[in-house]
Amino acid sequence: MASNQRVVFFATMLATLIPVLSGCGKSALPPPVTVSYRPSLVGVGQVVVITNNSNHHLYNVSVVGRNFEQVSSASVKATDHLSPGSSVEVGWLEFESWVPVPGETIEVYADDYATPKVSIIPKE
Repeated sequence: MASNQRVVFFATMLATLIPVLSGCGKSALPPPVTVSYRPSLVGVGQVVVITNNSNHHLYNVSVVGRNFEQVSSASVKATDHLSPGSSVEVGWLEFESWVPVPGETIEVYADDYATPKVSIIPKE
């Protein structure tokens, strides 16, 4: 199993166990979103595009970017409210000092979902 696959597997397994252990009543599934990417318009890194695929509103959507090789990360609240079918974009400007680049891990969180949606920025 490749290094990135092990990281995603470990993060998913850990996040799946959290609601079981805490009994918090949150969904053990990740938020119903699609994570895609596009190049930055100013040529700095990638932009993370989060789309709500459900018929439900998502609240307090946040994004965590991680670089496990450099042991660095950043987080940002993408939006307070993501309507059904709508999208929000997060790039270096929103992350401030962290630039999303290929190979890094992106985690998307939302209220009522204990497990993040995990994605790896694809190599170009």
